[in-house]
Amino acid sequence: MPISRQKTQLENSIRDNIRDAALCLAASDRVIPTLERLVQETGLSAAQIEAHFPSMDDLAIEIRNVAEDLFGDLEKAMPVQGSLVPMLEELAVLRARYYEAAADFKHLGDAGGRFLPSVATSQAIRAARYRACLTELLEPHCLGKTADVVAQVELITSWDSWRHLRGVQRLSADQAVDLLKSVLTALASKVNQHALAE
Repeated sequence: MPISRQKTQLENSIRDNIRDAALCLAASDRVIPTLERLVQETGLSAAQIEAHFPSMDDLAIEIRNVAEDLFGDLEKAMPVQGSLVPMLEELAVLRARYYEAAADFKHLGDAGGRFLPSVATSQAIRAARYRACLTELLEPHCLGKTADVVAQVELITSWDSWRHLRGVQRLSADQAVDLLKSVLTALASKVNQHALAE
C-alpha cells in the first residue's frame, strides 16, 4: 500500500476518532464537548485536534453529517395523503419515531444552536423544510387556512413539544404519542368544521 494512502487512512482514522469521542461525550454529558475534554478523551494534543477541526463549528458540521446519514430518512418521513385524522395520527407516530431515535443528536443541536452558526443555520433550514412538507400535506384539507393549521401542527409535532412531554412531563413515548394524537385530532375536528361551514 502506498505511503500516501496509508497517511490518508491514518488521518481519516484520527478524524473519526475525534468525531466519535465528541459524540460519546455529547451523549453522556448532553453538552458540546470542550477542546480540553476532547484532548482527555482521545489522547491527542489540542494541536492535533485543531488540525482536523479548526473550530467547534467544523466539528458540528461533521456531527450533523453523521446525524443526517443515520436519521435523514426518519426526519423526512411524512404520512401518505388521505383523510385528515389518520394522516395527523400517522404524523405523530412518525415524528415520535424520529425524535426517539435522534434524541441525543437533537439535544446536542439544542446546546450547539445557541453559539455555533452552522447548527443554528441547519436548524432553521430543517424547520423550513418540515414546514414546506406540512404545507403540501395539509393544503388540500385547509380551505384557505393552511398557514394557520400548518403553524399549529408544526408546534404540536415539534422537537420542543416532544422534549417537553418526555423530559418535563415524564411521559413514556407511547403516552406522548397518544397525547399528540389527541391534540391533533381536536385540531382536525376544528379544520373539518371550518370546511363544512364553507
